[in-house]
Amino acid sequence: MNDDTGNGQLRAFAAIARNLKVIALDCDGVLFDSREANIRFYSHIMTRIGRPPVRADQHEYIHMYPVRESLLYLTGGEGEDFDRAFEYFKTIDFGPFNDYLTREPGLVPFLKLASTHFRTALATNRTVSTMELLEQFNIREYFHLVVCASDVSHPKPHPEAMEKILAVFDVVPENVLYIGDSRVDEALAQATGVHFASYKNPSLEAELHIGHFQELDCLFDKRTAG
Repeated sequence: MNDDTGNGQLRAFAAIARNLKVIALDCDGVLFDSREANIRFYSHIMTRIGRPPVRADQHEYIHMYPVRESLLYLTGGEGEDFDRAFEYFKTIDFGPFNDYLTREPGLVPFLKLASTHFRTALATNRTVSTMELLEQFNIREYFHLVVCASDVSHPKPHPEAMEKILAVFDVVPENVLYIGDSRVDEALAQATGVHFASYKNPSLEAELHIGHFQELDCLFDKRTAG
């Protein structure tokens, strides 16, 4: 983001940053480039139950939604195929699929600074694989709170995950920056009133659009001075 519009966003956002107390992030597409892993994961399940692999037009949905909703979508709704797919999912070792994840550039330096100067949270539609993934990539220590789909009754874009973050840290929406990459993240931010930064997705409605975590260095300028 290096045009005049982007610079204007950054200047405006620097003023907002003074009130921030919490930085929350999505997982897939923000911490990691996970599209290849997701495609392989769901294609593996579909093949196992005798269905074709995931099609190109289905990629966006499985990238945004949790496992149960994604399997309902892929199998056409509740029924025998969904039941078989969901039962098989419960037996899967996620480790081999995590090998297809790649950590986003600049992530670790950003998380180190963020967790030092703010409270940090993860709000993800991943389920039981979340903690294993954070441990595998050695970034669990940078999150003061992790809220995954298994921790709430309603996954994103329902506001419950963000409401939990607000309650745990005892803050109001204007104190929170949420970094996401999908329409689901956009809807979550809009539903809860938190500040929203779009990561690598210029089509989203956001106060800030970034393509690299270094573009958020303005968050730390005054906090690291002196």
